[in-house]
Amino acid sequence: MKKMILLTALALLVPTTAGAAKPVILEKHGYVVAEPRVGNQYYIKQTGTDLTWNTTRGSGDIVVALIDSSADRSHRELLNVPRVVNSMKGPYSVDYHGTHTAGIMSGLHNKYGIAGLAPNVRYHFYNVFYGRNSEFTDSWTVAKAVDTAVAKGATIINLSLGGQDYDRVLADSIKRARAKGVVIVASSGNDGATKVSFPANMKEVIAVGAVDSRHRLAAFSNMDSQVKVVAPGVNVLSLGLKNSFIFMDGTSMAAPMVTSGIALVKSVNPFLTPTDIDGLIQKMPRVSGKSYTELNTKRLLDATPRPVSVSAPATLTNRYVQEAKLSVMNRPNLKTTYTLYQGTLKVKTLPANGGAFTMYAGGDWLPSGQYRLTAVVTDGKYKRTSSRNVNYINPVKTNVTVKATDEATFSVTTTRKGTVTILDASGKTVYEALHVPGTFPVRGDTTNKLTVILKPTDLTERIVSTTFTPPPPEEATETIEAT
Repeated sequence: MKKMILLTALALLVPTTAGAAKPVILEKHGYVVAEPRVGNQYYIKQTGTDLTWNTTRGSGDIVVALIDSSADRSHRELLNVPRVVNSMKGPYSVDYHGTHTAGIMSGLHNKYGIAGLAPNVRYHFYNVFYGRNSEFTDSWTVAKAVDTAVAKGATIINLSLGGQDYDRVLADSIKRARAKGVVIVASSGNDGATKVSFPANMKEVIAVGAVDSRHRLAAFSNMDSQVKVVAPGVNVLSLGLKNSFIFMDGTSMAAPMVTSGIALVKSVNPFLTPTDIDGLIQKMPRVSGKSYTELNTKRLLDATPRPVSVSAPATLTNRYVQEAKLSVMNRPNLKTTYTLYQGTLKVKTLPANGGAFTMYAGGDWLPSGQYRLTAVVTDGKYKRTSSRNVNYINPVKTNVTVKATDEATFSVTTTRKGTVTILDASGKTVYEALHVPGTFPVRGDTTNKLTVILKPTDLTERIVSTTFTPPPPEEATETIEAT
């Protein structure tokens, strides 16, 4: 079996630093990171990730599979991370490399140490390294981990590992994973070569090179035309063993930053395919003369199409609503539901194509008040929602009219749903029934005076009434014929 070299570098312990006092800044409210060591994580701002956390810090239905050496699951920064731990070969013995790469992505925002780039997605940690100091793995073990990760629902797979030789078994596993919609990210290698390591050199893989805090390519980073994106990989602070924090260098550190960025993108739109993700990366700005872009998660997220979006004016005044707009991602496997709510009460289902609708439900024009338009789109695995609150002002006033149709029938018209009561001249109820808006016949003597009352089911509307007074009988006229 072909050996795969662990892409890593020497780790140094982090000194504890104290922040200087600063004046109080007043600004609009946003997400604030309060991790004591975040000031040493230059890569958070360099990748624009801090600017995305107001939008998303990850969704729990996005699964990142970290195929690496064993992460220290007892580390305080990983202790409560939603995760599954797997060991493909040998015991799950904790190691610096797997712990460091795990921390870059999943370190909890718990005011203890560092801030992971995508702390709220779900992680599956796979141990594939073995031997003394967990130094090596082989392509078949990694292939088994890839297959297992896909079977267990991985959305993205991070491979901070690689070797010089091609292996068909692992390559086939990666091709199968991509065909099932899984995004594969791999580090380019640390040999300072113009040839990228396997499997990062596969077209099905997003190869990641490394830069430093001044955006310069790292001297150790393997680079060729296969590398489409680079990320910080020099002097990267993350987790060490036994609740420690260490700096490490390597493309192994850059890869999980790209994985985290994609995890945040997929958290917003999980229906994007690997090809869609490739396209987003290709559209990112490039330095003149360079074939690659530097990771900027904020730009990636801004460029990410939303799977569903509801827009409407703040106030609706028309009972025939055409101003509300529903936009849904064009995918044949997506199903959409579009619903009108009042508080938690479902009022009615709206056209899934986003067409016009009426503010009519339950046999009546809806009352004025606060409503919520909510659209949900799903492919059966993922589900995303968009909502818009609106204030509706019902223009329909409560009214009732009555007229004689013939000697024995009245025609009663109501504009709102309610109980119609008809009283004769003595005040006796001669008719009472619940009616929806419209015109309906009522049997009765049209030669007598009647009072018609409409009590709306909408309690915010007042009770209205009208009186029917029969017209006076016409006086007979005598006709004299001339003789």
